[in-house]
Amino acid sequence: MSDSSAFSEADTPHGETAPAIRCVVDVCDRTDLFELLDNQQICQLSSMGEGTGFACVDSIQKSTGVAHRRILRPGITPFIVATALIEKLKAETGLELRDFDQIFLCHSHCDTQAAGRLAKEIADDHSLSLQKLRALNGGCAGYLLLVDEACRFLDEVDDRPDPKVLLLNVETPEFWHDAADRLFCGIVAAGATATVIQRGRGWVLSRAQADHFPPYAELRPAPGPLFWKEQGPFYSFRGQQVARTVMRMNAEAVFLNGIELMLNCLRTTVTASPEIHERRVIVIPHQPSGKLLKALIAAARSEFPRFEFLNNLKEYGNMISAGIPLILSRLPEVLAANGRQPPESGDMLILLGAGICMEDIAEQMTAGCACLEWSPLPTMAGVSL
Repeated sequence: MSDSSAFSEADTPHGETAPAIRCVVDVCDRTDLFELLDNQQICQLSSMGEGTGFACVDSIQKSTGVAHRRILRPGITPFIVATALIEKLKAETGLELRDFDQIFLCHSHCDTQAAGRLAKEIADDHSLSLQKLRALNGGCAGYLLLVDEACRFLDEVDDRPDPKVLLLNVETPEFWHDAADRLFCGIVAAGATATVIQRGRGWVLSRAQADHFPPYAELRPAPGPLFWKEQGPFYSFRGQQVARTVMRMNAEAVFLNGIELMLNCLRTTVTASPEIHERRVIVIPHQPSGKLLKALIAAARSEFPRFEFLNNLKEYGNMISAGIPLILSRLPEVLAANGRQPPESGDMLILLGAGICMEDIAEQMTAGCACLEWSPLPTMAGVSL
């Protein structure tokens, strides 16, 4: 993996000068924003198109690892979700958007202008300059891209007193996927998270890195693009045909390269972080699908047998860039669901992600990693987090 990180192990800042994740919140329990699709509904949707749908409900659970996934309720838009997320952040931290020196938003979509439109809606609603709110169409590795961007920004503003960066991940993949496409319909889900990053206050980041990569030649069994777009009348997740653009995938090539990219991210992080060998290590990978996640964990455990790998697919599905921060916002809960002990001070968390490269969907993938040290979070605005 190329060393394009905001800081590498050789020059990582420590203590009060190190970038740190101070707070992560989500709105996934808001039943007024989201409704759940169970596997019976997915079985019906997958059978509506021209391709072969899932054979039965049980086959969906076995193939995807997902029991329920979220879609937006009727009338709810990405902007409404983003507004609810910003309100949740203020309620828990006392921070408003104007309190941040920089805001990075990831909103993934086939439409390359969608993230920019959402950013403008948010900026207009809060009377912010668009220079302060940067939009990225990041895809599944979008959270690692945002963390990398945040660390770069903090590295550039050493002269500012206590700068704060906000990461917003607002994902609504139902708008750019065909609900009858069994490669996607059983896994993709909506979600939204907000992350506060400051220097030396919270979970200290010792490494953050994200970049774009061509596929490995030996892991591209068939010619053709990794991903491509199609336009036409395609089924929505409410079972209606709607004229729109959707994403398609070369499943085998993406599967094989996604695993290898995340393995290489993990190897790079372990090599660059010698303190890992003396600590408990919890690995939080992107949550793609049951089959891919199981294959990744099996391969990684053969090299790193004492590491703990988390799976959060069953009740949340693949939330694109919001999947990793969702786990961070609920870490004790997810650890318990995985039969693991609660986090303790000094535990090392490794974040891994790989998936579609929105800048070159046909010929590249995006991958990233981050390493941080868990500790009890500080209080903000008198609120214990």
